[in-house]
Amino acid sequence: MSGIELLPDATGPEAEAVRAGLRAHRHAALPDHDQAIHPVCLIYRDDGEAVRAGLIGEVALRWLQVDKFWVSEGLRGQGIGGALLAAAEAEARRLGAVGLHLNTSSFQAPDFYRRHGFQEIGRLEGRPPGHDRLWMAKRF
Repeated sequence: MSGIELLPDATGPEAEAVRAGLRAHRHAALPDHDQAIHPVCLIYRDDGEAVRAGLIGEVALRWLQVDKFWVSEGLRGQGIGGALLAAAEAEARRLGAVGLHLNTSSFQAPDFYRRHGFQEIGRLEGRPPGHDRLWMAKRF
């Protein structure tokens, strides 16, 4: 099929045109809903000011979608991840969200999320082979 291009990244004007088209479609389909998108970026710094953990996402359509969530290995199990989730939940609530959703892998932290009130809402087996991709959500 002609007209299809593979671009080297997803940050240029072409990618923005796709995002704008999606926003327009969403607005037309959901005219009575708040269309604002609020970025959420929380970080944890060590005493030397190095970033050692963080959570990145956005609140849209009354849900916080967590896109990236990382705690450096040496800090795991010390409550920092839970504190970041609590701060994300507080910010999401402040912005009018009704819950959080995210995805993780079976080799990552599904039990951590379950301990923090998340439920599995979907699963893709074999991503990567021998593991599963899990979609999880927590309604406030």
